[in-house]
Amino acid sequence: MKVGNVLRIIGLIVIAVGCICTVSAFDAAAQSARVTGTVTDAEGRPLSGAETLLIDPVSGAVRYGTATGSDGSFRLDGVRPGAYLFRATFLGYADHEVSLQLSAGSARRVAVELHRTSVEYDEVVVTSSRARSDLTPITYTNMTARELEEQASMKDLPVLLATLPSTTYYSENGNGIGYSTLRMRGFDQRRVAVSINGIPQNDPEDFNVFWINFFDIQNAVQDIQVQRGAGSSFYGPAAIGGAVNIVAVPYRHYPYAEVEVGAGSYDTQRYAAEANTGLVGGRYVAFGRFSRLVSDGYRENSWTEFYRFFGGVVRYGDRSTLTLQAYGGPQEDGLAFSGVPKSANDDEDARRANFSAATGDAEHFHQPHVELLHDWQPAPGIRFHQALFGVKGEGYFDFGATFRSPEYLRLPDGWRGLSDAQRRLPLFVVAPDASLLFRAYLDQWQVGWLPHVTLTHDAGETTLGAEARLHRSLRWGRMQEASGLPSELVGGDADERVYSFRGEKSIGSIYGRHLYRDGDRFAVQADLQATFRQYRVYDEAFFGRAFEKPYVFLNPRVGVTVHPEQPLSGYASVALAHREPRLKSLYDGEEAGAGFEPRFERRADGQFDYDRALVSPERLVDVELGGKWNGRSARVSANVYWMEFWDEIVPSGGLDQFGVPRTGNADRTRHVGVEVEGAAALTRSLSVFGNATLSRNRFVSFTEFVSSTEGDPVSVERNGNPIAGFPERMGHLGLRFERAGWTARLAGRYVGRQYIDNSAGGAGDGFEVDPYVLLDASVHVTPRFIDGLRLSVDVNNVLDDRVLLFGNVGPTGPQFFPTATRHVFFGATYRVR
Repeated sequence: MKVGNVLRIIGLIVIAVGCICTVSAFDAAAQSARVTGTVTDAEGRPLSGAETLLIDPVSGAVRYGTATGSDGSFRLDGVRPGAYLFRATFLGYADHEVSLQLSAGSARRVAVELHRTSVEYDEVVVTSSRARSDLTPITYTNMTARELEEQASMKDLPVLLATLPSTTYYSENGNGIGYSTLRMRGFDQRRVAVSINGIPQNDPEDFNVFWINFFDIQNAVQDIQVQRGAGSSFYGPAAIGGAVNIVAVPYRHYPYAEVEVGAGSYDTQRYAAEANTGLVGGRYVAFGRFSRLVSDGYRENSWTEFYRFFGGVVRYGDRSTLTLQAYGGPQEDGLAFSGVPKSANDDEDARRANFSAATGDAEHFHQPHVELLHDWQPAPGIRFHQALFGVKGEGYFDFGATFRSPEYLRLPDGWRGLSDAQRRLPLFVVAPDASLLFRAYLDQWQVGWLPHVTLTHDAGETTLGAEARLHRSLRWGRMQEASGLPSELVGGDADERVYSFRGEKSIGSIYGRHLYRDGDRFAVQADLQATFRQYRVYDEAFFGRAFEKPYVFLNPRVGVTVHPEQPLSGYASVALAHREPRLKSLYDGEEAGAGFEPRFERRADGQFDYDRALVSPERLVDVELGGKWNGRSARVSANVYWMEFWDEIVPSGGLDQFGVPRTGNADRTRHVGVEVEGAAALTRSLSVFGNATLSRNRFVSFTEFVSSTEGDPVSVERNGNPIAGFPERMGHLGLRFERAGWTARLAGRYVGRQYIDNSAGGAGDGFEVDPYVLLDASVHVTPRFIDGLRLSVDVNNVLDDRVLLFGNVGPTGPQFFPTATRHVFFGATYRVR
């Protein structure tokens, strides 16, 4: 039987079982009870992620449990009538317990107020860049650990975040495991500031976020806040499209041990074990997790094999908290950075093809993170936080490189009697009998210190902070394996490098934030960041190029919130943001042998003027206006944005050797849009949630230079054209059902047309990503007959559609990245407490 038929049968079984369980659950609804309520601190602030439990008062076994959402609310449905002990817990606070007697069909509401103990702990760790619910004038959405758990468990974080407003993703591997890319409001992830516990994750030189390096971290995540718009991050690169703030502090006051296994389509497997000590001596908690994750991937040669660890210990003092933790793990994976022609989408085999499969292109890399987090409250109204961190990444990419020329590979003059013109042609043209596996090596490290102090006073709150980071890298490339080429130039023993150079990025910032609040009427927040950033290139082996390029920016933002922390509130803000080009926009040392020179103006003497880069920093004014309403059983928010750019860095000029678009400045661009988000409880067990975006992304003034058939660049006016890669319509709609140990989620996402070049479709249908809809489903079951057991099944692409997620223009023309057809993953978790 074909795999596709097997998956269809499994899908039908899952749907049938879900229907049966839904009918049964509704039948039992009249006989069950419900407990709802809120968990707040003594000041009435909601505690997100607090545990609420219903415990058998005789056996002490936990019968029902959940975690509070971002607004501090919780809901326990499908509860059997009887006597229970209700317990609310949150680390750093005294437990709250109360006895409940529940009758059939009853609904009890419990309002819990937790009080701090001598163990101090921030309810959401870390960062001054984080928005406070209905108070900070920022456009944002929170995603709790509970909401993460209800989505597909064996996916990259960008796949899960793509359920949020104005957010999309694409996966090079096709099945969302490996190299996945996040886009927000259409902006690529280089212009999205990503942090874990306040520590920047964007590569300092490239700005990219390599989610693959911390795959599986979602199992240690407490909360994720996704902010949209400019200037919403003080650490790392300036946020242009938005910021993703991940809190990964998995320590709990109770002890437990957990094992997890899972398997699914494309031989995808997960094995994991974790343990938490609970409070030891009233001061310490230790946590550890280890996992192994493997998959063949959907496309050819898109396999992955990851080993991941997350471990740490936290100490709670009377007025301070100290956390030392590390995460990472070695990884190996097949590279699939090249897409497929659009015509291949109609053929199941052709859409799974991968140019890299013929040469077995692969990556071997390891990048562990170590961080020390310190919170200290020396006096009432004063809170100090600092983070010290180190990151060390080392590994290599092996890929087929017969597209390289003999000149680039530094083959000896006179090799095979080639003329100078022939030496600049690809190897597969002048030496079709030769083969070549090329190794690109990277060794980099980064250290940093990120302190800030917050002063709370009668009129509001003031925060002062700083950032100090240093990043260094070594990049080199050589011919690793070959046939038909001089053997003395090939392999590790020879170590004859084709390129070799070092890079450095120095970063220093200071910032201030002041929040003034006039009771329940309004709150005004003003932010100002002054930042220094400097690139340095040195120790280049063959061309001797060395330079330093500094940038100094001032990024202000001001906003007002009307009726803060009220059921109905509104906000408005305006921000000015600057961001420097990435290093490759200034100098691509890996491509120097192919003729790429530093992108700087030349002086009269013919030398490069490293003070005058050809690619300018981009500047943005972002205006945001929005409002929120939170009711007992529904919530809705809406906002509009106007983002006016000068010198926006846009795709223009093909791809580099790893499939990354080359970029340049557009004189003037404009992004405007409307975003709507909401959720509502339809019944006690059934709720609906969704979001929608309608936007317009246009060049106001841009002259692009494109290659003509004769090979010479030709200028083309793009004024008024849509910007490549920006879908202007997006939406997400889902249903959630929870009853008596069952949680089911069915959600669909829609993404409108995307152009892959700047011609507004003038190049034809082959230069567009067609609109698509993807439907995913997840079911989680907690059987009553085995305490601690949790079963899950994820059905991805339920309708088995052939969808292209993204595209760009590669060396041979348009290329597109397909998503996998219907695929499933089954998981089982067992926890002992």
